[in-house]
Amino acid sequence: MDRQETAAEANERIYRNALILYDGRLFTEAAAEFARIPDYKDAAEKKLECEQRALTSHLDDIYADADKAAANFNVRSQEKAIQIFQTIPGYRDADERIEQAKRMIEEITQKERTDREEAIRAAREAERKRKARNKRIIRSVITAVCIAAVCAVGAVLFMKFAVPAIRYDRSVKQIEAGQIDEAYRTLHCLNYRDSSDLVFDIAKDRLKDAEVGSVVLFGAYPQGRITSDKKDPIEWIVLERDGSRMLLISKYALDALPYMRYDYDPTNTEVSWQTSLLRDWLNGEFMSIAFDEGESRMLRRTVINDMLPDGSYGMKTADRVFLLSIGEAKTYFPDEEARKCTPTLYALGFGAYRSSVDGTCLWWLRNPADEAKIAEFLEDEASNVSSFVIPRAACVGTAGEFVEVGHEILNRGYAVRPTVWVDIEPTSELQFPNNSDT
Repeated sequence: MDRQETAAEANERIYRNALILYDGRLFTEAAAEFARIPDYKDAAEKKLECEQRALTSHLDDIYADADKAAANFNVRSQEKAIQIFQTIPGYRDADERIEQAKRMIEEITQKERTDREEAIRAAREAERKRKARNKRIIRSVITAVCIAAVCAVGAVLFMKFAVPAIRYDRSVKQIEAGQIDEAYRTLHCLNYRDSSDLVFDIAKDRLKDAEVGSVVLFGAYPQGRITSDKKDPIEWIVLERDGSRMLLISKYALDALPYMRYDYDPTNTEVSWQTSLLRDWLNGEFMSIAFDEGESRMLRRTVINDMLPDGSYGMKTADRVFLLSIGEAKTYFPDEEARKCTPTLYALGFGAYRSSVDGTCLWWLRNPADEAKIAEFLEDEASNVSSFVIPRAACVGTAGEFVEVGHEILNRGYAVRPTVWVDIEPTSELQFPNNSDT
């Protein structure tokens, strides 16, 4: 009789301890306690209830994490939400939330495209108004000064010949006074008499003593607000030097563009450096804005033969301005800290993404994304396949990490760091082979 009473007391003690754990929402621990007395009172039922509630609590925690990610209006957070929701299919409205996140990604992407187009339109409109305003001012001056047609012709001749002559004379005096930077600003793209030769001499003097790792000035590009015409000298990091030749990359990200054009047609156009918008822009619009004719003499063509995503080689290109490949970036920037880059205000104006942590940006590399690495990423991370439908190109993240699975080629948030080979003793149009295939 005493042994039976003692066993009952032990069962009751275990049962009450399990109830305390249950009330404290420690369902897994409570289930283990109830399991010790399966035949006592309703312990068996309580055990099943605790197991079910423990599972539900775990699913609720996962759901909450996904819901938190989905609350952020950016592609990365929505992709993360999809990944988490996919781990609890059928739970609550997880399947519906996955579709909702996919729609959100489409909306964000469309908004980014619209914002980019609007920024370009606004910049063009501002430029149009500026030119119209300048024209009105010029007309007013001409009207006030030129009473007759002879005076009008005289004003045109003054603008065409006298103003360049005045600027040229000013630059000569600045050089004589040792004001080299001021003279450079006056001469850049003046194209009068031997102004290009003087620009060449200034650029050569700036570069002649440059060493690997040093920062040099070469060329000029807008770096302030997109509505301003002011160009500032471009700062370049010397990556390599071979005698009079040296490889330069811009210290800051100077602009922001998609890898391919918005009208890219996957049925007719292969994603490659050769067909990219970035290549056309760097060797066209950018080069014409950034470099005086004197500086352009120093730019050497570089032969590029990069590997395509399917493992084959694309057509060789010979470019004066280009982007680093993954392999080159690994060689010249061996650690993530060195690969971090900040954008100019001008690049931000055209949509460059900037990290809220340390102000760094994402910048393009010239390689199309490696499909094998994308497949590996999808397998390892259980990522959403639908978000990788649009072709991608490699890039460097805000923390300086390589993103070899890349990002969508139409994304406007990625910045551009031009790279050039220059020769301060140019003799002919030489070509330096570039064998990077990564």
